[in-house]
Amino acid sequence: MMNQLRTATKIMVETKTSILDEFSVQIQTNTPDTEYKITLSAEDDHNKGFESHAMFKSDQTGFIDLTTQAPTSGSYQKIDAKGLLYSMKAKDQKERMFVKHASEPIRFTIKVRDTENHVLDEKTFIRTFKPDHIVREEIRGEVIGTLFYPAHKNALPAIVILGGSDASVHEAAAAILASQGYAVLALAYFGKDGLPKGIEHIPLEYVDKAFQLLEKKTYVDPLRLGIIGHSRGSELALLYASHYSKVKAVIATAPSGAIFSGMVNFQLTSNPAWTYKDMPFEFFPVKNTLKDSLALIHHMLFRKPYSGIEAMKKNIDDEEKLDLYAIPVQDINAPIMFFAGSDDHIQPAELFTERMRKALIEHEYKEKHKFMIHAGAGHFSAYPSSLPNMPQTVADTNFMTFVYGGTKQANSKAAHQSWQETIEFLSEHLGAVEKV
Repeated sequence: MMNQLRTATKIMVETKTSILDEFSVQIQTNTPDTEYKITLSAEDDHNKGFESHAMFKSDQTGFIDLTTQAPTSGSYQKIDAKGLLYSMKAKDQKERMFVKHASEPIRFTIKVRDTENHVLDEKTFIRTFKPDHIVREEIRGEVIGTLFYPAHKNALPAIVILGGSDASVHEAAAAILASQGYAVLALAYFGKDGLPKGIEHIPLEYVDKAFQLLEKKTYVDPLRLGIIGHSRGSELALLYASHYSKVKAVIATAPSGAIFSGMVNFQLTSNPAWTYKDMPFEFFPVKNTLKDSLALIHHMLFRKPYSGIEAMKKNIDDEEKLDLYAIPVQDINAPIMFFAGSDDHIQPAELFTERMRKALIEHEYKEKHKFMIHAGAGHFSAYPSSLPNMPQTVADTNFMTFVYGGTKQANSKAAHQSWQETIEFLSEHLGAVEKV
């Protein structure tokens, strides 16, 4: 009987290979009005296993369609074709960060089980970030990073992507953007061989060397340059754009609105983060109080999820200091788009975005700036830190759980929307590109 059920149960996955393409899952069984368990699993860049699960009831013909049916129970609740993707969790059932920065493909395995947990069918499918016609070039020398661009194309707009305090080099994000007709450099600026250990004394000139490298490429149009930065990387991107007029489009996600101190191993230091012409930028003097330290210790001892956002808000509750150390976005000679999640637990990105909106009210490009607030989304929710059709991160657990914010559904929605908004913004301000 079990063999008959296995041969009669069939998973059908309809998708193209690109991570950007939607996908649908249907399951044909030979038993109507019966519950089945569907699981989806994958591994991240660190070979950590993640999995989602949901119970579905077959219809009167024995058919299950994940695009039109809500699960009866599981890791997500409502009708959502992306539900199994965004709701994946570490197999040890702890909230962990799904790390996917490398441009190598990702392998997903979907299984259907009966109520006794017997596997009736399974299917593996591959999702790619870098199409075959996209060239990947490692950059080592005065700057360090990875460059992606379409082969046999000319006059390409060029983008530099800067990650945040986790030292991420966003190759996967760069690869999918290159597939839309751009030359894209995922730039490392600390945490790699030949670079500073942490975010300390990073010269704006280093970013300019990256643009000089791009400008020299025969396939790049040097008049169509843009920059994208996430979190602390947004701080660097905005500072760079305020001192160099060559960029024609700027995107800041989970943005900083002020200049903060250096950071090593996720701890703020007394050294400056950024310099220009060998001079350090003065920074906002964040101070952790005894109460903040005791709160962190309490969460560590009792293994409670920890969010630092309230301590951060208290630390910056000084309008005069925020004005004094504000990033001079009004000096940027280009349109800017901001992405902020309303539930960011790392920094008050929505507050910073609003402050920068006010600073840009009389700006030359005031009609072209965009201020995108994603309701319910967290710190890792918008492109380039979060990509469409991927597992979502709301927290990370090691010796304790650090909360990053958002729900997996809200972060997934923000990832999709921010990707579309990024493509539209770049196309508008860097000129039309030929999608490849």
